[in-house]
Amino acid sequence: MSNDERQRQMDFIVAQQAKFAVDIDKLQEAQAELTKKHNHLTEALTAVVGMVGKIAAAQELSEARFAELALKHTETDERLNALINVVERYISRNGKGPPLKRRPLKSTGKSKEPRKKK
Repeated sequence: MSNDERQRQMDFIVAQQAKFAVDIDKLQEAQAELTKKHNHLTEALTAVVGMVGKIAAAQELSEARFAELALKHTETDERLNALINVVERYISRNGKGPPLKRRPLKSTGKSKEPRKKK
């Protein structure tokens, strides 16, 4: 191998080394940018996980409240049905059915005359 050929090989190697150095600098810059983005995404993910935790806690509270409301709704339905039954009995006996049994009035010392039927 002649000196010129060796010089060309050395020039080629130096040029390749310079190119590699530039490429490594670009890769380091890209790595730094990706690291920043990764950190940002990690913070965002942490925030989302916190929000999901809060939503889960709120959902559990809502479910408990809905269960309580369902129980109260059932109680209200029962009371409303009892009232409806009383009103229906009152309406159905208005001159048509047998008279309702009335409880005796408490004595107040005054005599009460029975009402006259019209």
